Amino acid sequence: MSFSKLYLKFFSKQKVGRQLTTLFCFIILLPVLVLSSVIYFFLSTQITNNYASLTEAKSSQIRSVLMATTLALNETYETIMRDETLQTLLMKSYTDENAAIDALSGYDTLDNLLKNQAALADIRLYIRQDNIPLSHNYAQFYPITEEIQAEEWYKQATSQRSNFWRSALYTSQNNAAPKSWALNYYCRIPLPRINSDAFLVMTVSNNHLKNMFRMGDYEVYLSVNEDSVFFSSLREASGNGFPMDISFSSAFHSESGKMKIEGTTTMAAVQTFRSNSTEDQFKILVTNPKAVPRLHRIELTVLLIGLSVLTVSAMLIYLYTIYFSARIQTLRLAMYKVSHNDYEIVNSIQGDDELSATFQDLKVMIAKLKETEAKIYKAQIKEQELSNQQQQMELKLLANQINPHFLYNTLEMIRMKAFSNGDRDVANAIKLLGKSMRYVLNNTKSTATTLDKEIDYISSYLQIQKLRFEEQMDYVIEIDDNLDLKSYQILPLLIQPLVENAISHGLADTEKNGRIIFKLYRTSNDLLIAEVFDNGCGMTQEKLADVIAHLDVPQNELEHGVGLYNINNRVHLFYGNEYGLHIKSRPGEGTQVTLTVPLLNLTEEET
Repeated sequence: MSFSKLYLKFFSKQKVGRQLTTLFCFIILLPVLVLSSVIYFFLSTQITNNYASLTEAKSSQIRSVLMATTLALNETYETIMRDETLQTLLMKSYTDENAAIDALSGYDTLDNLLKNQAALADIRLYIRQDNIPLSHNYAQFYPITEEIQAEEWYKQATSQRSNFWRSALYTSQNNAAPKSWALNYYCRIPLPRINSDAFLVMTVSNNHLKNMFRMGDYEVYLSVNEDSVFFSSLREASGNGFPMDISFSSAFHSESGKMKIEGTTTMAAVQTFRSNSTEDQFKILVTNPKAVPRLHRIELTVLLIGLSVLTVSAMLIYLYTIYFSARIQTLRLAMYKVSHNDYEIVNSIQGDDELSATFQDLKVMIAKLKETEAKIYKAQIKEQELSNQQQQMELKLLANQINPHFLYNTLEMIRMKAFSNGDRDVANAIKLLGKSMRYVLNNTKSTATTLDKEIDYISSYLQIQKLRFEEQMDYVIEIDDNLDLKSYQILPLLIQPLVENAISHGLADTEKNGRIIFKLYRTSNDLLIAEVFDNGCGMTQEKLADVIAHLDVPQNELEHGVGLYNINNRVHLFYGNEYGLHIKSRPGEGTQVTLTVPLLNLTEEET
């Protein structure tokens, strides 16, 4: 028997709940477990390797700084040892201490080296008192007293010919700063002519090392040979033993990864190297105490995500199983009721499981529902037709309330009467008013008009206002000569409200010499620009900002006159959001409103 037949046989005998549970185990549970395990292993390994690489890189950087510092101090030693002036100064005989101090005061090479080398915290030259009779320290020159002879470094320096590095407590010359651990370079300077030696001690600056390392989240421990730690990012670690045992015999060794440091597992890198000028072995330990906790958090996050996916999936499957089983029982009961003319519960379903037993009942239900819905739909159509007829009747009644021809004939009669009585101004005003009303009524429901008609309407409106205000206002209309007004179209009644707004608001407080300038021109990129300027009172910056803010938001106040919002909104709806109004104004100078729309060619639009 093939797998597909076994699969079908198994599922055909199972209820829906067990089918969903089986599918959940094979489709969700197992893949999520496998995928989470792979991601967990890969992510943990990758992040561990990344942290190890970063820690090793930091330790390599510190090793490079230490090597450069030791080389620099060895070069300083070579410079001092070859200094003939110093040799002559040290091998010369002096009668008393004052004569020695006078001679030493003229030698400033050590002081200059200390000032010019950031890596040096201190430089001292210890000389024998039988060579130079010094009873106390002078500048960088120190007498070898009995106390100095008892120190470990001096015993080591006199017992071997080679230079060496050691960790030691460092005290500044003026004893102002507290003692701190530092790295010292001890060098012998032979004085062959007097069969004696001087000893040069150079102290490495911990501040210099700290600035060069840029430790960040890392903890650093530096030591030389078996000495105490001479530098650490943790102040309390300086002077203590090295945190881990290192027994590398090679000149250079590097190791990184998870290590147990003082009982705590951390990400660390350890390196050792031998100084080029000595046989001393430097030890470097760099740890990242935050790496392992971060790694654990990431691992925990991956586990929680996997568990969350499984939990949520199991919960959804469980809830859906309950819901689906309940639907089956409800549907069978509903179909039983429908077959007995009970239509309180309605549902539908398709499939080859338990729901197939209700298929015949479903067909009976659908047939009866279709019959019922058809009757309801016919009734709704009749009701909508009656409603439409009622609305049309109401619109006709409203339209008949104003007869435009009655208005035109009445105005023409009044104009002729005024003309016959010799009152030409009144006749002209009535003519302009009738012309304006005709344009408004004819374009109330139209979506476009030509520019010449719109400009003619604006001209009529301005003439009426001129008759009304006389000397209070004047106007100028400037039309681009290259603009054929009859060949282009625009939304009707779009520009005139700007002119009306300029008169009613801009010149509201102007008693004389008010001026309206209207300009219409096209740009090189086929934009139509309409500018309306008034020399009225202007607006403050606060008022201008408020007006601009309401270009896209309607105002509730009625005292603002013609709404710029309506104009701007019409432009956006018809031409697009990239077009609209721009306003500039200054108190006492006036206001300019600029309308920008695309230039629409009437011939092209018809084509």
